[in-house]
Amino acid sequence: MRGLAAAVVWVVALRPAAPSPTDAIGRDVGMDRSQRVPEHEGARIMRDAEDGRPEHLYFAALLYLYGKGGVAESPAEAVRNFRLAAEQGHAGAMVALGALLRHGRGVARDEKAAFAWVSEAARRDHVDALWMLGVARLEGWGGDVDHGAARTWLHKAAGLGSADAFHWLGVMAEYGLGRDGPDLNEALESYRAAAAKGHDAANFHLGLAYAYGRGANQDLGRAMLLFQEGAQRRHGGSMYYIGLMTLYGHGVPVDYDVARYWFQRAESANDAAFGDLASNARRELEASLQMAETFIAEAEANWTSANEPPEGLKYNTA
Repeated sequence: MRGLAAAVVWVVALRPAAPSPTDAIGRDVGMDRSQRVPEHEGARIMRDAEDGRPEHLYFAALLYLYGKGGVAESPAEAVRNFRLAAEQGHAGAMVALGALLRHGRGVARDEKAAFAWVSEAARRDHVDALWMLGVARLEGWGGDVDHGAARTWLHKAAGLGSADAFHWLGVMAEYGLGRDGPDLNEALESYRAAAAKGHDAANFHLGLAYAYGRGANQDLGRAMLLFQEGAQRRHGGSMYYIGLMTLYGHGVPVDYDVARYWFQRAESANDAAFGDLASNARRELEASLQMAETFIAEAEANWTSANEPPEGLKYNTA
């Protein structure tokens, strides 16, 4: 089984996955997948959308996207309504359409079209479009990688209070993207700013910083608290690391049952970055425990056999 020290190699090399841009859809009007929408409210929204106004189409598209308010989930219908609203100048719909085009959800994947819609929304200073455009420049989707442009767009979004922008500025600083080398102090400052706004990935990065002493003094207790905060919000990486720390006794007592529980929770979190890692860790732990149980059982049987007196020397209890 790999320890915590081995796990950091994977994290530092690949960087933990951040939330998808699709997570931003509907955030500007307070509607996401977790929100409950009563059926009577959904019916009203769908009736309103019949007038073709962009703000009404936008809400209808959100219902289709998330399957809320008695409306059957249909990404394709969501895309159709987002497009109708975007074509009328609705910035939120432009962001949504760009995110869905970027990931090919409900529509064929088209990164250039995604970039164009997000750029149009950014020209209207939509905060989610600003940081998404920064990420596009950082990752090179829809165009060339341009770290300078990425930082410019992210700083503009951060100036409007975007937690996502602060998070990505932290990533750029931590891994020295577009600069001579990492700046861990700047990275932690950005992560703290994002985490203070409830950003799960930034909170996770802070936990890693304290777990491994990257830019901060190593503090396993503080790392565990940060991972526990993330776990309360079902962040897969946070749950995985609670499992690792419990498995190897980093800052907490070793407890295999607790470790297995957190690996199982991480598996069910639908986190592409950590789901497989958690699954593998759980299976490896279970196999090791089974081997230990078999070894103990065989050792006990061998001890009993070795210490059994010969047949002729057994006590006669009759």
